[in-house]
Amino acid sequence: MSVQPSQRASIKLHVALSATTEQPAQVIETIGNVHDGPIGEKLADKNYILVQDRAYGKIKRFDQYAREEQYFVTRIKENVMLVKPHSLKCQAVKDSNVTKDITCFLGTRQCQSELRHRVVMFKDNNQNEIRVVTNLMHVSVEQIADMYKARWGIEVFFRWIKQNLNVPVLFGTTKNAVSNQLFAALMTYVLLMWLYDYSKLYVIAYKSIPLIRFKEQIEDDQLTS
Repeated sequence: MSVQPSQRASIKLHVALSATTEQPAQVIETIGNVHDGPIGEKLADKNYILVQDRAYGKIKRFDQYAREEQYFVTRIKENVMLVKPHSLKCQAVKDSNVTKDITCFLGTRQCQSELRHRVVMFKDNNQNEIRVVTNLMHVSVEQIADMYKARWGIEVFFRWIKQNLNVPVLFGTTKNAVSNQLFAALMTYVLLMWLYDYSKLYVIAYKSIPLIRFKEQIEDDQLTS
């Protein structure tokens, strides 16, 4: 996620979001001109399946993850060549949006993967083709497609930050400045939500009270509180 502290710079928040808890597991802050790819390695965790967008993808990194037994599902760019493809036999599933399941080398002769990788192709809701590379060989193609679709949770999380915390512009660019502003926005949001939920109890309770008794009820509540 990128936010603008000024007209000449930006800050990126790289977030590892747990699909189970829907909570951030790790957050890395960088300036806007730092490439996303190397940050993906810092977010890697062998306890999880790493699901990433194409900005984090790199052919040599796929080989590295495979050798280190870091499971991953990463979207690849449209211009990545699939070399010596071999179709995998899979059981046909009715109404599946998966179009192809293969193993192949990735890239060109000048920059090609040393290992064969599994590539799954499927259609999204707008019938656009999505290509993801993975080293998961023991799960179905539909499960792999669902894993990548679950990545949309991070986009929902970013949208929630921008819509509810009101941080389209950052007041500073240092780590402390960014953290302080985000924590202040989070605390303000939690406080406002608490006040909103607390006030709803009185609104519901007083709806059924006749107007002539409303003032008396308020005074009684103040005396007992």
